[in-house]
Order: sequence, then C-alpha cells, then structure tokens
Amino acid sequence: MVTVISPGSSIDERLRDLDIRSPIDPEAASQWRAAPRLESLAGKSGGFLGNKKANAEVLLKEVKELMDQQFELQEGVVVDKFIYSRPASDEIIESLAA
Repeated sequence: MVTVISPGSSIDERLRDLDIRSPIDPEAASQWRAAPRLESLAGKSGGFLGNKKANAEVLLKEVKELMDQQFELQEGVVVDKFIYSRPASDEIIESLAA
C-alpha cells in the first residue's frame, strides 16, 4: 500500500494516513501544564534529580557545573531517587522545589 501525503496536511492527518498511533493518552496529557518559563536562570537555585544509574552522578555534576558557569546559580541541590524506573516521591520533588 502506498500512502500519498500532501504537503499541506496536518501532522494528525499524516499519522492517521500512515496508521501510526500516538503513545500519548490525550486525557492524561491534558491533566498537567508546564510551569511558565522564567525570563532568566541567572541567580536562581538549581535542583538536580539523580537516578542512581551508572554515570548519572558524573553527568549531573557536569551539568550543574556548566549551569553554574553559564547562569551563575545561587546554589545547586542534588537529590537522588532510589529506584530509577519509578517517579520521584512527592517529598523529593518538594525538596527540589523549595
């Protein structure tokens, strides 16, 4: 089967024509909204969540150092969650947000 996709068609139409399904649950996706963007990170505190995977600590340290250099972070808080395949607990998220 050959599917012809016209240049003006929407991404939803293209995916439907190719019989590609989105893994995103539209109901779940609509339950949260991203926080508004800050104008700048300069002088802000950074929260870094480690996941105990190999090299995660090294990577987060490098990212933190780069952000310190580029944005002059006031401080950087590094917290590890203990099971990398599970979401961070509310307590961990709140400690990073504080």
